[in-house]
Amino acid sequence: MHYYGVTLLSSILMLAILFDVIRFPLLRKDRGSWFFSELTIAYSIYVVLSLSLMLDKQGVISFPLTVHRVVWAAHALALPFMLSAWMHFNAINVMDDPKLVTILTIVHDIPLVVLAVLTIRDIPTQQFYPLNPTFEQLLPSSGSTYMLSLSAFYCFAMLMPTLGHRKNLQGSFLFISLLLPLSFAVSLFSLAITHSSLLFMMVNAFMLVLYYLVGQRDSITFDSLTGLPTEALLQRKLIRLFRFQTPYTIILVDIENFPYFIAKNGSVSADRLLVELALFLKTLGGSNEVFRIDQQQFCLCLPSSKGGSGGSVIQAIRQRMEQGWEVQGAPTFIQMNLGLLSIPKQAATLDEYHQAYKQMQSEIRSVRKRAVFVYTKKDALSQQQTMNIISALRASIRNPEQVLVHYQPMYDVQTGRIVSAEALMRINDEHLGFLNPSQFIFLAEQTGLIVHLTQILLAKVCTLIRQNLAKNALEYISVNLSGEDFTSRQMGQTLLSIIQQENIPSRKIGFEITESVVLQSYDMVADVMLELSLKDIKFALDDFGTGYSNLQALMDLPYAYVKFDKSVIQGAMSNPTMLTLLSDMLHKLGKVLIAEGVETEQQLEMIKKIGIERVQGYYYSKPLEKEAFLELVG
Repeated sequence: MHYYGVTLLSSILMLAILFDVIRFPLLRKDRGSWFFSELTIAYSIYVVLSLSLMLDKQGVISFPLTVHRVVWAAHALALPFMLSAWMHFNAINVMDDPKLVTILTIVHDIPLVVLAVLTIRDIPTQQFYPLNPTFEQLLPSSGSTYMLSLSAFYCFAMLMPTLGHRKNLQGSFLFISLLLPLSFAVSLFSLAITHSSLLFMMVNAFMLVLYYLVGQRDSITFDSLTGLPTEALLQRKLIRLFRFQTPYTIILVDIENFPYFIAKNGSVSADRLLVELALFLKTLGGSNEVFRIDQQQFCLCLPSSKGGSGGSVIQAIRQRMEQGWEVQGAPTFIQMNLGLLSIPKQAATLDEYHQAYKQMQSEIRSVRKRAVFVYTKKDALSQQQTMNIISALRASIRNPEQVLVHYQPMYDVQTGRIVSAEALMRINDEHLGFLNPSQFIFLAEQTGLIVHLTQILLAKVCTLIRQNLAKNALEYISVNLSGEDFTSRQMGQTLLSIIQQENIPSRKIGFEITESVVLQSYDMVADVMLELSLKDIKFALDDFGTGYSNLQALMDLPYAYVKFDKSVIQGAMSNPTMLTLLSDMLHKLGKVLIAEGVETEQQLEMIKKIGIERVQGYYYSKPLEKEAFLELVG
């Protein structure tokens, strides 16, 4: 009756797993999930063989003697076959090298093949595998000893890879990988003593269900597209690392402007890119060392003994980025932002890691010109300063008088007269004092406060024009717009309403937009620009030459001006060829060119020679406070 109960329970469990897989397929397609299905089928066959022998013993069905011997031999042989399959399945899960898994499996299965040949040849004589008269159990013999010894060897072969790779396994998965060989070893001991395979059947069923539950959990904690573990598993790994203070190197990999890539190339191409990138990153780390954090961000968590300081890994990533990726048959290049953190040296607890992660994320997305951001303890000390600045920004929105406007003139190269100006925001907090844009602009963008600050700045500029510059020859004053300003399609109306409230001509206002802003929200930017350009508001493409230099955007969007970044002007001093070619091309597109950051007479002479119409920089004037600016423009 015990056999019937265990067999019935095993059959129900296998059917339940089969039914659930049909309804909710496992998302993961690697890490041995395919072999788990074969293992389940193999065990189901073993259960059927066991049930057949029991029914024959009870007289429910009747087998001829030869058939009975075949069924019994297959049933006895199934035990080491099952353990060999479990050994292979365990190796797939704990070992990173599939070739090594295959080699070990072949070597370990050689004695199993020998056993199978001997068993099949012995069916007619029953000398190698002698049975008692009732066909209930194996008698002591060389065959049964061989079978039990081989089965015990497979249990040992399961245990050794697990112990060898224990540092790379998650806590729960390490537990189940250790439980597997130990449970089967106990069932083999029971079989040798009691000559009953009941415990072996129960252990098989229990481990299949346990692994299935782990697999279903992994389908949630592993990314279905790339097959990489998600942030949830990274957090669990970090808990263990901080518990034992294990030296590791964290490398954050962020794809810049990935939403624009999706909009330009489509979601299918974007998915292919992510898969290719994930495959490349997995060559730098093992299966439990590369994680997908969100849509456009990955993380490598490498042992310091393997990743060192992270320099070689980062160099490998940068070299691969320079090669480009093939998308829709054409090479495509993406910008990668990288951050590096050493634990426990720079973050000794999970809370410190979370603070460091936020800081790294902010830095790598705000300072694109820096190749890699390396987190240090000094950055941890700046966290409080960051919170203080955010508090100051909130206070400035409540008290607009804390928002100051400085104006940097733009000059006509040929006449030397002021033709326009750029409005630059400053904050004068009662506690922190005077804050430069480099201290607060990115934080304002990150928190969304920049939207309100931009509106305050625009209102102050409009008031200045209405009160002091309504009849001045100054063409316009430009205001910078950030990506966060384009979170609503009502933005255009909001900006227009501020201009109209001050009752000034809209042509007196201009807006500057960087290339990165355009790439982040192309459709939204295009709609707002077209709407405002109909009101005679001029737009300038800011920081041209530092990012993607998207010429298609220049042709499609109503830019009147293009501003060359300071770095482009400085670089052209040694070789002006590229700047000359760009200037000629932009002039043919009907754009007026502005050179930023002009500081020397030599730079000014080069600009005149190339034919750039306007300049802005310290050579003529630094940003001026309101009173000084009004005095300058007369």
